[in-house]
Amino acid sequence: MSQLRHRASPSGDLPRFSGRGFASGRAGGVGAVGAVGGANVRRALLVALMATVSARGAAAQAFNYPSLQLPSVSTRDYTAALSGGPGTTALFQWREGWTATRHVEVDAGVIDRKGSQRLMVFAGGSVGQDVARATKDQPLDLLLTVGGGVAVGSGETLVRIPVGLSVGHRFALDQGMTVTPYVHPRVSLDACGSCGVAERRRSEVSLNFDLGVSLQVSPQFAIRAAGAFSGSDLLGTEDSFAVGFAWTPAAMAKQQ
Repeated sequence: MSQLRHRASPSGDLPRFSGRGFASGRAGGVGAVGAVGGANVRRALLVALMATVSARGAAAQAFNYPSLQLPSVSTRDYTAALSGGPGTTALFQWREGWTATRHVEVDAGVIDRKGSQRLMVFAGGSVGQDVARATKDQPLDLLLTVGGGVAVGSGETLVRIPVGLSVGHRFALDQGMTVTPYVHPRVSLDACGSCGVAERRRSEVSLNFDLGVSLQVSPQFAIRAAGAFSGSDLLGTEDSFAVGFAWTPAAMAKQQ
């Protein structure tokens, strides 16, 4: 009767068998190491992909700030504001009366995006047209707005073309001060060049609106605050909030 032969281990602890058993065990160990290495590579690629998507999303979401547009035509005002939300936006606005019932506006600013070390810059403009003024029979001021803006940075180009209606009412306070609460809904055509990981062009139509208030401290100076609620899947659904200070030259303040 044949017996199983084995070679003694040099250390004398356990026998070491020769043959396929050892070879298959060695192959299994190599396969296990390869599987672990592959899982680590896949995990690293997934983290990198998520970081890229997050950075791209932050770029788009940043182009969303309150319009700070009252429901009345301005003769002239300069507004400086800070907006927070999906990043921090430093905003400057200049409104200039065109006619007694119409003004033009220029916006410009810088966006410090959340999760990104690179800044975006933006510029835009709009036209405001009186639709109705408050009377004894009709208490609301209405201002039609049509505008457009573009933001650029990190190889991306974001464009918005909003059309809206600012609606509100001015209430008189003591010592010549006034307060004007308002809502400014807008329908916007949004477009993005080189968006997302695929860096492709996209566009959509979105509904956005602001809720704001302006405290007119004096004929020349006002404090404005507003929240912007975005309905854009392309440029981000995160809301933002802004606080600004508006100044009107004395000569122009007398005409308002």
